Amino acid sequence: MTTPARQATGQPGQLGKPGIYTQREIIRLDEMLSSHPQERWSEKVVQDGRNRAAMICSPAGTPGDPHMHPDFNEWWVILNDEVEYAIGEYEPFTAKFGSIVIAPCGYRHDIRPIKGDRCLRMVVGFQHSNHDLKGLEPARQVPLDDLAPPNRIHTSLDYMLSRHGTEEAWSEQVLFNQRNRANMIHQLPGQGNRPHWHPDMDEWWVVFKGELEWQVGKDAPFRAKRGDIVFVEAGRAHSIKTVGDESSIRLAVTTPDVIHYFLDDPAAPRPPRD
Repeated sequence: MTTPARQATGQPGQLGKPGIYTQREIIRLDEMLSSHPQERWSEKVVQDGRNRAAMICSPAGTPGDPHMHPDFNEWWVILNDEVEYAIGEYEPFTAKFGSIVIAPCGYRHDIRPIKGDRCLRMVVGFQHSNHDLKGLEPARQVPLDDLAPPNRIHTSLDYMLSRHGTEEAWSEQVLFNQRNRANMIHQLPGQGNRPHWHPDMDEWWVVFKGELEWQVGKDAPFRAKRGDIVFVEAGRAHSIKTVGDESSIRLAVTTPDVIHYFLDDPAAPRPPRD
């Protein structure tokens, strides 16, 4: 299968010409892992105008690099093996596949792979962030807050499944800040959403469970499964449906004030890129 690509100019990337990043429409987890036989690597996977997201892979025992960011929240999606986080004064905790972890602005964070040869996390932050500010080691450790979503320091997939189950469709916001809104969405086999498009933002998803089919514009539909990342640029109509016998869970990442234009609304504008 030929992977569709989109070029975003003005920012450096690991693909294409200097100054041009080639954004892929689907990034398959198994292909990503097989393309990097080395123990430690990183690769940009999303550039949406708000975020730079990259995959980072390292084996258990890799030392941490404690640091902080004074001007933005950084967050991660865990996609393989187990990673230990220490954020601010909170007690260290272990994050596994499907975990969403947030380090609020100004919180020192230390990240250490602890189980597995290919501990894989997707980090979401600003394009030109750095690790120069190391912060201070906390003088005490306190338990994680047991607050309801959104914006828990650690939202595990197991927590969300225990909260909602898998018998019915559900959706809940797990992250909300000045740049992003992230909803975790569960749907039963055969269920989908209303075809729509967004006028002013790219949308992307991470699949946590099951198999989903995307229809983007007039292109041939394609499917994504556990660990895959799907990206659809602004101005393109898209619909998503759960396929197979298993329910699906996906994380949908948009702007905080996302606008939907639905194709079944005759008064709505038509998508300009299809």
